[in-house]
Amino acid sequence: MGKSDREIITILKDVFQLKFIKPLESDHNLRIWMIRMTFGVSMFGLIGRGVLILAGHEITPDYSSMVNILIAVFFTLLFLHINNEIEDTSIIMFVLTWLSLMLALYV
Repeated sequence: MGKSDREIITILKDVFQLKFIKPLESDHNLRIWMIRMTFGVSMFGLIGRGVLILAGHEITPDYSSMVNILIAVFFTLLFLHINNEIEDTSIIMFVLTWLSLMLALYV
């Protein structure tokens, strides 16, 4: 694992740490808050999709598009934050980018 990979893991720990932040204190806190909120809304949409499947309802294309857009916005904000904080690119960035695109397209 290279230096940049360890740096990305540190950034991800900072973003997903269960510590309350005040979003208006700084731009850094606002970015973290936005990432966390889009993550929460994306998870809520995915859970809703699972509930609809278990209840036997059909998932409409509109609902599916809405959830996919939320997931894409979450990963976009996450990668923008990581790129803002990191010095170099790494293999982890390429894997995360590929994973986000696959989730946004096929989930």
